[in-house]
Amino acid sequence: MAPRESQKRASLKWDKENMTVLSCKIRKEQAVAFKAHCESQGSTSNTVLKDFVLGCIGEQEPGTAPETPQKAPGRPAGGGGISLPPQAIRAAQEAAEATGEAAPQFVERAVETQAKRDKSSLALGINPATGEKPDKEG
Repeated sequence: MAPRESQKRASLKWDKENMTVLSCKIRKEQAVAFKAHCESQGSTSNTVLKDFVLGCIGEQEPGTAPETPQKAPGRPAGGGGISLPPQAIRAAQEAAEATGEAAPQFVERAVETQAKRDKSSLALGINPATGEKPDKEG
């Protein structure tokens, strides 16, 4: 059943008072590639962008489950999403920009590097989180 004209007007009025459109300029070929990626993931570009924005500000749509991050092309699927404080996300974005990487690839490299350092510390008997050696008494 098609919505009545009064329903359409009410919906448009509500949208005008409560909603806004975010946009950015991007090359046409990049937009086409992004939309194709979204479609291959069973989603729309609007949904992916909205979920990203809500994730950045620590919110999600009422009644929806948080989505797991999309698999980056050429990368193995991860173990699911994690939440980081906004200052950590900003630091990662700034560092990624400085290196010319995308933020997810920078974070992946940083985690892999830190995991190797932690492994070396543990092999030396040092707790990498505290920098202390555990007491041998017991």
